[in-house]
Amino acid sequence: MASRVNERHARGELVTGRGRGPGLPLPPVRPQARCCPVPGCGHLIDPSRLMCRRHWYLVPKQLRDWVWATWRSGEGACSREHYDAVLMAIATAAARR
Repeated sequence: MASRVNERHARGELVTGRGRGPGLPLPPVRPQARCCPVPGCGHLIDPSRLMCRRHWYLVPKQLRDWVWATWRSGEGACSREHYDAVLMAIATAAARR
């Protein structure tokens, strides 16, 4: 008996609609912004970015390419080579400020 009441109550709370499926649409997930890792830069950046645009383009193209090559769509994100490339890119951007 109690399970029927709970089931009826749970079903009554669901909002259905065309294209929504059961329940209310989920609010969009907004990742928290973070600061650019270059010392002295206070720009907020998307967590998917390494650094702000201004500093990224202070890094030489060859080094930017190395960061991307070691990333490999996230597969190499935890590799030592990617970590070294990221640190070098941050240091280079900081030195060119």
